[in-house]
Amino acid sequence: MANLNLKYGLPFCTIKLSYKSKSISIDNVLLDTGSGGTVFKMDIVDKIGITIEVDDIIETISGIGGSEFVYKKDVDSIILGDMELKNFKIEVGVMDYGFDINGIIGMDFLKEVGAIINLDEMKVTKDSR
Repeated sequence: MANLNLKYGLPFCTIKLSYKSKSISIDNVLLDTGSGGTVFKMDIVDKIGITIEVDDIIETISGIGGSEFVYKKDVDSIILGDMELKNFKIEVGVMDYGFDINGIIGMDFLKEVGAIINLDEMKVTKDSR
């Protein structure tokens, strides 16, 4: 189970990201069922060595806020409460959206873990089936 906090009228959470044996706890991460992918702020993930490399492919993602360039990285794991995915692909970008946000947990993660979002209790759990 993971707790959600309402900020800007949107559900935010804290996740743990691991990459090459280094880990970081990241707060101000938006839980976004309207986002297909999971994206993190470049300045934050750089702290554990996630940086763009020569062979990384740069792509463009688009959303309500416009378009942004991102690169993709396979991380060791991403954890939201008791929900963990190993060898998960994230996108990394500048994420300059005009408000305090360090990442977006998208449908790729939520679907894979079988997340159940309870907005009344402001909690996320995983499907127990």
